[in-house]
Amino acid sequence: MASIEQKAGLPSHNTTHEQILKEEEMLEKVQDFVKLLKSWEHGHAMCLHLLAQEDRCFERARKRQQAEMKEELHYTNKQLMMVRRAALRHLLSTEHLQYQLELNHLGKSFYAERL
Repeated sequence: MASIEQKAGLPSHNTTHEQILKEEEMLEKVQDFVKLLKSWEHGHAMCLHLLAQEDRCFERARKRQQAEMKEELHYTNKQLMMVRRAALRHLLSTEHLQYQLELNHLGKSFYAERL
Protein backbone atom coordinates (compact mmCIF):
# COMPACT_ATOMS: atom_id res chain seq x y z
CA MET A 1 0.00 0.00 0.00
CA ALA A 2 1.17 3.49 -0.76
CA SER A 3 1.65 6.01 1.98
CA ILE A 4 -0.57 9.05 2.32
CA GLU A 5 2.32 11.41 1.36
CA GLN A 6 2.89 9.54 -1.92
CA LYS A 7 -0.83 9.54 -2.73
CA ALA A 8 -1.15 13.25 -2.05
CA GLY A 9 1.88 14.02 -4.21
CA LEU A 10 3.93 15.35 -1.31
CA PRO A 11 7.66 14.65 -1.45
CA SER A 12 8.90 11.93 0.79
CA HIS A 13 11.45 12.45 3.55
CA ASN A 14 14.20 10.77 1.50
CA THR A 15 13.76 12.98 -1.55
CA THR A 16 13.83 16.22 0.47
CA HIS A 17 16.93 15.07 2.31
CA GLU A 18 18.61 14.31 -1.02
CA GLN A 19 17.56 17.69 -2.40
CA ILE A 20 18.95 19.45 0.67
CA LEU A 21 22.25 17.60 0.26
CA LYS A 22 22.40 18.56 -3.44
CA GLU A 23 21.58 22.17 -2.61
CA GLU A 24 24.31 22.21 0.07
CA GLU A 25 26.78 20.78 -2.45
CA MET A 26 25.77 23.43 -4.96
CA LEU A 27 26.09 26.12 -2.28
CA GLU A 28 29.61 24.88 -1.43
CA LYS A 29 30.52 24.95 -5.14
CA VAL A 30 29.17 28.48 -5.45
CA GLN A 31 31.15 29.56 -2.36
CA ASP A 32 34.30 27.95 -3.75
CA PHE A 33 33.71 29.72 -7.05
CA VAL A 34 33.21 33.05 -5.24
CA LYS A 35 36.49 32.45 -3.36
CA LEU A 36 38.19 31.68 -6.68
CA LEU A 37 36.82 34.91 -8.19
CA LYS A 38 37.95 36.97 -5.20
CA SER A 39 41.38 35.37 -5.40
CA TRP A 40 41.56 36.10 -9.13
CA GLU A 41 40.45 39.70 -8.58
CA HIS A 42 43.08 40.15 -5.87
CA GLY A 43 45.77 38.65 -8.12
CA HIS A 44 44.66 40.84 -11.02
CA ALA A 45 44.75 43.96 -8.83
CA MET A 46 48.24 43.04 -7.57
CA CYS A 47 49.40 42.47 -11.14
CA LEU A 48 48.11 45.88 -12.23
CA HIS A 49 49.76 47.49 -9.21
CA LEU A 50 53.09 45.82 -9.98
CA LEU A 51 52.86 46.86 -13.63
CA ALA A 52 52.23 50.46 -12.59
CA GLN A 53 55.21 50.32 -10.22
CA GLU A 54 57.38 48.84 -12.96
CA ASP A 55 56.33 51.58 -15.38
CA ARG A 56 57.16 54.28 -12.82
CA CYS A 57 60.51 52.62 -12.13
CA PHE A 58 61.35 52.48 -15.85
CA GLU A 59 60.31 56.12 -16.26
CA ARG A 60 62.55 57.21 -13.38
CA ALA A 61 65.44 55.17 -14.80
CA ARG A 62 64.91 56.71 -18.24
CA LYS A 63 64.89 60.24 -16.79
CA ARG A 64 68.01 59.51 -14.75
CA GLN A 65 69.77 58.12 -17.82
CA GLN A 66 68.77 61.17 -19.87
CA ALA A 67 70.11 63.49 -17.18
CA GLU A 68 73.39 61.54 -17.08
CA MET A 69 73.67 61.67 -20.87
CA LYS A 70 72.95 65.41 -20.88
CA GLU A 71 75.62 66.03 -18.27
CA GLU A 72 78.08 63.80 -20.12
CA LEU A 73 77.42 65.63 -23.39
CA HIS A 74 77.88 68.97 -21.64
CA TYR A 75 81.30 67.98 -20.29
CA THR A 76 82.27 66.31 -23.57
CA ASN A 77 81.46 69.50 -25.51
CA LYS A 78 83.35 71.57 -22.97
CA GLN A 79 86.38 69.30 -23.25
CA LEU A 80 86.16 69.29 -27.05
CA MET A 81 86.06 73.09 -27.05
CA MET A 82 89.16 73.20 -24.85
CA VAL A 83 90.98 70.79 -27.18
CA ARG A 84 90.01 72.87 -30.22
CA ARG A 85 91.15 76.10 -28.55
CA ALA A 86 94.49 74.51 -27.66
CA ALA A 87 94.90 73.23 -31.23
CA LEU A 88 94.03 76.67 -32.60
CA ARG A 89 96.50 78.37 -30.23
CA HIS A 90 99.18 75.90 -31.31
CA LEU A 91 98.38 76.53 -34.98
CA LEU A 92 98.46 80.30 -34.51
CA SER A 93 101.75 80.21 -32.64
CA THR A 94 103.23 77.92 -35.31
CA GLU A 95 102.07 80.27 -38.08
CA HIS A 96 103.38 83.28 -36.15
CA LEU A 97 106.78 81.66 -35.85
CA GLN A 98 106.72 80.73 -39.53
CA TYR A 99 105.88 84.28 -40.59
CA GLN A 100 108.53 85.64 -38.23
CA LEU A 101 111.14 83.34 -39.76
CA GLU A 102 110.10 84.32 -43.29
CA LEU A 103 110.25 88.01 -42.42
CA ASN A 104 113.64 87.55 -40.70
CA HIS A 105 114.88 85.81 -43.83
CA LEU A 106 113.81 88.86 -45.86
CA GLY A 107 115.46 91.17 -43.31
CA LYS A 108 112.22 92.46 -41.87
CA SER A 109 110.48 91.94 -38.53
CA PHE A 110 107.21 92.39 -36.61
CA TYR A 111 106.65 95.54 -34.66
CA ALA A 112 106.71 94.62 -30.97
CA GLU A 113 105.81 97.31 -28.46
CA ARG A 114 108.09 97.26 -25.45
CA LEU A 115 106.72 98.19 -22.10
